[in-house]
Amino acid sequence: MCWGVPAKVLSVVGQIAKVDLGGVRKDVLVGMKEVSPGELVMIHAGVAIGRITEEDVLANVAIVRDIRTQELMDSGVDEKEAESIATDETNKLLRSLGIDDSVSKP
Repeated sequence: MCWGVPAKVLSVVGQIAKVDLGGVRKDVLVGMKEVSPGELVMIHAGVAIGRITEEDVLANVAIVRDIRTQELMDSGVDEKEAESIATDETNKLLRSLGIDDSVSKP
């Protein structure tokens, strides 16, 4: 399975964009016509493959939150605590992308 991650564009020079991936800054190849600082993009295999909306990001990270919750439960964390940890981690990611909205506990 392939997985794309949301990122916020910080700067663009030619075909290289510096992006913020939830606090981690990376240079990625721009694989689309134009991209501007401040835009949200989906990154796959080091390439910005498309623009995304805040709503897209919220839907994407809600899935990540659910996967993280299950991962924590599999490691022995009780369900309520796992949900709380995963939700907090997810909302931290959203804030780092400049998204004021948040996901709630499932």
